[in-house]
Amino acid sequence: MSAILGPIHHWLFRKIKIQNDLTNAVIAAAKEKELNVALLADIDEKFGSLPEGDLGNIIDPTNIHGWLQDKIAIVERRLAYVTKTLTKDNPDAIGVICDCARAFGVKNAVESNAAPTEGFEYYENTFVSGMPCDGVNMIVNEDSDEIMWQETVDIHKQYWDEVGADVSLFYEIRNAMIEGVFENSDLAYYNLGNGLYKLVKE
Repeated sequence: MSAILGPIHHWLFRKIKIQNDLTNAVIAAAKEKELNVALLADIDEKFGSLPEGDLGNIIDPTNIHGWLQDKIAIVERRLAYVTKTLTKDNPDAIGVICDCARAFGVKNAVESNAAPTEGFEYYENTFVSGMPCDGVNMIVNEDSDEIMWQETVDIHKQYWDEVGADVSLFYEIRNAMIEGVFENSDLAYYNLGNGLYKLVKE
């Protein structure tokens, strides 16, 4: 990959930061609900953390692709670890996490009058789905009233497996956030199962 930063790199790093912000919001919500967050004190030591600052000043210009891939791994593992830790002795904690994710989605909502194609573009601009070259989300149907897409690969499972967390919890959390993103829009969001999703103009 070229050592020249382009818009796609800023686009991807913005999505990485959004997932990191979600994880931080979950930790804050868990603390507020008096869940056991003490066990999360070692999260930075275990999995690293995102550096702060402008991307151009913090990225490794000799390994842009590898640097970004590493940061994806960090935010994926952090969310997995937080979820595993909070739910280990308290399965009901997933409800707190999903409520937080839904509220986080509302705070990061799509424009209320977005068309289905704009809604999908917003989805792609917001949620981490691996590297752009992974081509995870494939549109399978599109018209003025609806857009449907298929996840071609489970890009998240490898990280959750590494942490020893159940990846099905990731999809519960992400689904809650997606619901929040589209809650106050003219688009109805449907999770059809087996990695198939659609947005329909109401």
